[in-house]
Amino acid sequence: MTWVSLAVLGGVVGLFFQSSLMTTTKNLIKSLLHTFKPTAKLPQGGDLTSVETALNSRCTSDYDGNPETFHWGIFDRAKKLSDEQIRTIIDLARIPRFTDQKAEIQPDRNMLTFIVQNHVSGVLKDWIMVESGMQQQAVGLVCAALGVGMVFRNLGVDGIPISASDHANIRVQLDPMRPSYGGSFWSRSAPAGEKSWVTGNLSDPVRDGHNSLISTLKELKTENRNARESTNDEVSQLLWSARGRSPHFYKSRPWGMTIPTCAGKQRVTSVYLLSDNKLSRYINWDDERPTHSLSMLDRINDGLIKEFSRVLYPNHTFIILGRNEYPAISLWEVGYQMLNLLVQAHSLDISYQASLLDETQRATVSLMGVKNPLATLAI
Repeated sequence: MTWVSLAVLGGVVGLFFQSSLMTTTKNLIKSLLHTFKPTAKLPQGGDLTSVETALNSRCTSDYDGNPETFHWGIFDRAKKLSDEQIRTIIDLARIPRFTDQKAEIQPDRNMLTFIVQNHVSGVLKDWIMVESGMQQQAVGLVCAALGVGMVFRNLGVDGIPISASDHANIRVQLDPMRPSYGGSFWSRSAPAGEKSWVTGNLSDPVRDGHNSLISTLKELKTENRNARESTNDEVSQLLWSARGRSPHFYKSRPWGMTIPTCAGKQRVTSVYLLSDNKLSRYINWDDERPTHSLSMLDRINDGLIKEFSRVLYPNHTFIILGRNEYPAISLWEVGYQMLNLLVQAHSLDISYQASLLDETQRATVSLMGVKNPLATLAI
């Protein structure tokens, strides 16, 4: 190797160590600054925030200081969450489980990593991915109820393996939030502004109920067979909870929903209603405006419905969740919707049973015209 080559190599190595040192120094300064920030005092009344208001107020946050630029929520740069506050959020974000497989939240200061196990395939892998989505949404709803900001730190549309046994789906950053809804942390309003809410063929949803999100999560189960039957208005409310429009912006557009979206994608999954032998798709956006409607797709013969209901709760009304894309984000999104359906159904005190579909059930529902069905709520 020539002296020139050695000099060039030395320069490259020097730049590498200089860059590495700068990165380490920046991270150290950032950590020190975070350490000396005062702990935020969360707004009063968060534990009493209703299920419907939490669903309507859910929003991700950033540091640009403007709710209509990129994310709606506004992080408070001057304050931090304590370890105790973060642990409380994780403890409150409990979900009812369909499986006994590993699906957990791993905290690192204010960054939460959602982990499932590797070496799982087929239907079981789909199920634990849906459960991970339910966990992600539970954290989001707890944050919405308590007035805490959050933002997703994506690890790709399928997540990444982080060890021989563990797979990380996504990371979520938590921080204190400034009030974004006209001086409030919560909103009970329909989407407004240039493209405001237009009433559809379903009754408008209620955005402020009587049961708190926090207490509902504590009691939540995958089924409640001993309650009363749902009314048409309550079915409408369930559909809104699963994928309804809400008043915040995402990426500077009025794309607010009761669930998060990945990069603003709007058609990753679909929500269907099977009732009175009719299959309909739920519509939340029409003619560039947020709405709340059903679009009938087809009439289903009695044989298919009996076959489907035979292996599930003996009812004839089902909300069905299907995916239109195949990356894992679609499974997480089904989980977001399933968690919302469960908290809404439980808070309404109606009879329900939630199920993640096996291969036989998926094949039966597919014959009805549902694209890639994954889960259902029988009511």
